[in-house]
Amino acid sequence: MKLFKIFITFSVLLLFATLTSSFNAGEDGITQLPVDNPSLQVPDRQDETLAKANKTLREAVIALDKIMIDKESRIPVELLRKCEGIVIFPGAFKLAIGALGGQGGRGIAMMRLEGGSWSNPFYIWMSEGSVGAQIGAQTSDIVLLFKDRENIERMESAEVKLGSDVSATAGPVNREISARTNVNFKSEIYSYSRSKGLFAGVSVGGSVLVYNDELNDVFYDQDDVTVEEIFHIFQTPYNDLVSDFIETLNKYTKSGQEL
Repeated sequence: MKLFKIFITFSVLLLFATLTSSFNAGEDGITQLPVDNPSLQVPDRQDETLAKANKTLREAVIALDKIMIDKESRIPVELLRKCEGIVIFPGAFKLAIGALGGQGGRGIAMMRLEGGSWSNPFYIWMSEGSVGAQIGAQTSDIVLLFKDRENIERMESAEVKLGSDVSATAGPVNREISARTNVNFKSEIYSYSRSKGLFAGVSVGGSVLVYNDELNDVFYDQDDVTVEEIFHIFQTPYNDLVSDFIETLNKYTKSGQEL
């Protein structure tokens, strides 16, 4: 059954890549990342992997900004301040054709360190296969806020299934909360999203989060790099891209900006 679900997920990935490239177009006045000019030489696999890692990190900054600007999806600042970890999937997809469906995407995960500062990110993959009569396509920017840092750290050694290993529910948005409300976590994970496509809403229940060894090794230029090294050994921020992301997080948590 597990092999069948994997087959479904990869089948959907192939269909999605073929049929839904138009979802990557820019919108809302936010400029999308430029695509590098193709080279006559076949690019090195490691260079391609590093390009994917850098693109994911840059797009995570854009995704967080989009969610915080949109009053329908805006995350309450108090929850951003209280969370111990954050995961962002920019441009995650959901696709179903006939009896086959799936959801997935590349993302980053970060943990709040002692003293309240943010760690370097590590890369993860989200996947979910489904069977049943359905049709549609959707891309979504997804943000997951974690109540406890332990659930962030455990992704290195084990798959984390949302809704089974840890509880995950749609989080309250800013428009639902008065300025005097004391917002607390009532679930291990709160999810937020901003979508474009034919499905109504986004659910992360049943999705599996997996540590992405290849992207992490290439981004940090070290074989078998560990979360411990990423969080506590490498300098933080690791580079300018990480610094830009941490600055974006701090913009919403330290300034008290409610937008």
